[in-house]
Amino acid sequence: MICKFAVIFFACVATCSAYYTVPAPASRFTLEDCEKGFCDCMVYEIYCQQDDTDEPYQQRAAEFCSTLSVQPGGPAGRLASLRNAKIDSAIRDHILDNDLDKSPCITVYGFWIGLSDALVEGEYIWSDGRAHCPFDYRNWAPGEPNNNTKRDDDGQDCVQLWFRNNNKGLWDDEYCNYRPKGIVCEIPDPHCHSSGF
Repeated sequence: MICKFAVIFFACVATCSAYYTVPAPASRFTLEDCEKGFCDCMVYEIYCQQDDTDEPYQQRAAEFCSTLSVQPGGPAGRLASLRNAKIDSAIRDHILDNDLDKSPCITVYGFWIGLSDALVEGEYIWSDGRAHCPFDYRNWAPGEPNNNTKRDDDGQDCVQLWFRNNNKGLWDDEYCNYRPKGIVCEIPDPHCHSSGF
């Protein structure tokens, strides 16, 4: 695993809207992250809980995000990579502000994000292939990750934003196929120009 020091990006919310129909996103907004004069825009779409039959849950969520693009032929989406406090906070706050953390949007306490240690236990990788190194931004719930093996001998290899026990969207490692979850997708938008900081 190759690790480099993380750079904290600045983020600004360009647009927000809320919907409650699946498969339409429950909510959608754009963040622009800038580093050294280069800006990268992502559209974030937050979806309510998957259907109980949508197994394997995390894998299906990842596949679903990969079908999304801002425009036909544009870059494909993926489960969201929350590599800095600005992005993580904006997504968690948006979920809480729009009551997406409770029924009817979700009933089993979480939203899949694009972080997993399924390949090597304890070595987390984001959905874009970047390593999540020990000195990178993190927002784990107290006692997490714990790789609980009560329901699966392989343990908990997929990460969710956890809205249980007053955690308010802190990170939690979860079984990849134990329960359906909500989904947070990110979709690159090469044509995005936000209103600024």
